[in-house]
This record gives sequence, structure tokens and C-alpha cells, in this order.
Amino acid sequence: MEKQVLVVDDQIGIRLLLEEVISQEGYKVEQAVNGKEALDSVKEQQPDLLVLDYKLPIINGYEVLKQLEEEGINVPTIVMSGLPDRAKEDMKEFQNVKAYSSKPFQLNDMRELVNSILAE
Repeated sequence: MEKQVLVVDDQIGIRLLLEEVISQEGYKVEQAVNGKEALDSVKEQQPDLLVLDYKLPIINGYEVLKQLEEEGINVPTIVMSGLPDRAKEDMKEFQNVKAYSSKPFQLNDMRELVNSILAE
């Protein structure tokens, strides 16, 4: 079965770039623009991986992970942030966070992260 990745970022350029890179690896990619869309999408069709921006409109990345954990929904997550140290500090409590990626990111680094997590 084809593995599914949900990319959540409020910047369309980042979403489209990640969709292209991840789909080239053979995965199905869905997109969400904000934390509310991300939560709705995860609950509707639980993806195999969540690529989540730390700072999002409506509901931020921290709150997305908190709500998922409170509801017992476990999705491996890569957190992206322009402030990776702050994101790591804020999100260290969440067991679903498997990796952090600083923005801007290297495409090959993101490709390797996605493949390594989905290979587990």
C-alpha cells in the first residue's frame, strides 16, 4: 500500500516543493495550510508521516501535536522551523516527533529524513 505524507505549512511554495520531492520518492502527498486543516486531515485519513511547520495560523504546530497526543493519535512527525532550537525545546515532550528540520532546508536532507522515518 502506498504510504501517505501530510505536509502542513502556510507557505504555498514550501508545500509545493515538499510535495514534489516527497512524491518523487513514491509517496502520496496531501497538503494542509494551517493547524486546523492538519487536525481534520489526520483524523479523516491518518497519514504515515506528518511534516509539520512549527509556526502555523489558527492552530500552531505545538497545539496540533498536543491535540493528537491527547486523542491517542500517533503519527510520526518531522517538525520544520526557522527557529529549530526553540521548536526542539517546546516539542521535546511529544513522542511522535521523530526529527527536526531547520528552514530553509536542504531538499536531499528532507528526502533522507522522510525515507528513513517511513522505512521504520
